[in-house]
Amino acid sequence: MARTRFQARSVDQICIEAKPHGLRAVYLVETQNECDAINLAGLFADFAPQLESIQLSSGKLVSYAVHLTGEDQTLLDEIEIFLKKNFGFVILHRSFDQIIYDIVKDLCKDTGSHIAPMHKCDICGKPEPFPETIVTLLDKEDINISTRVYCTTCTAESAGRNNKEFILSLLEADKSDFEVLRQMNIVRNRSAKKKISFKIKSDTEQQYAAQQ
Repeated sequence: MARTRFQARSVDQICIEAKPHGLRAVYLVETQNECDAINLAGLFADFAPQLESIQLSSGKLVSYAVHLTGEDQTLLDEIEIFLKKNFGFVILHRSFDQIIYDIVKDLCKDTGSHIAPMHKCDICGKPEPFPETIVTLLDKEDINISTRVYCTTCTAESAGRNNKEFILSLLEADKSDFEVLRQMNIVRNRSAKKKISFKIKSDTEQQYAAQQ
C-alpha cells in the first residue's frame, strides 16, 4: 500500500510521550439498563489515575480496557470480584490483544451493542487503547499538525537508540511519509519541561507533508 502524503505545513517541533509499563486487561460486562452502564463508568473512574480505563463498547455489552502501572494484579482481582457480585455476566481477560478485541466486536454484533472508536498503531495498524509511544508534530504556534501513536511491538523495534533516532525511526516506519524529516536539522528542545521535545532549526525549515 502506498504511503499517505498530506497538505504541506511547516513542522516546528516534535514531541514524544512514552507510557509507563504495566498491566493491561479487558472487562466485559452484560448490563440490564442504562443505570448499570452509569455505575460501571463511575466504578472505573473512581480508580483513576492508578487505573487508566477506556470504554470499548456500550449497550447490552459494556466493556473496558484498563491499564495498571506496575505488575501487582490485586486491584484487577478486586474489581473482578466486585463485578461478579453485582452483574450476571462478567469476563476478565488479563491482556489486550487482537483476539479479545475481536471477541468484543463479535459480542457487540450478537447483542446489538456498539463498538467505540479506538486508536490504531500508525505503523502496523493494530488496535491500541493505550499507545506505548505518542509522537506529536507542532507548528510555530504550537498547533497540532499530526499525532502519531505506536504500539508496544512497533515501539520495541525502534528501541535502543538515542531519543532523536528513536523518534525518527518511528516516523520513518510510519504508514505516512515522514522521510523528509531525516533531511532537517533537528535539535533537542531544552525548554520543554515534561515531554521529550525536539525543535527544527529555523535555518533548515522545510515544508513537510502531514495529515491530520
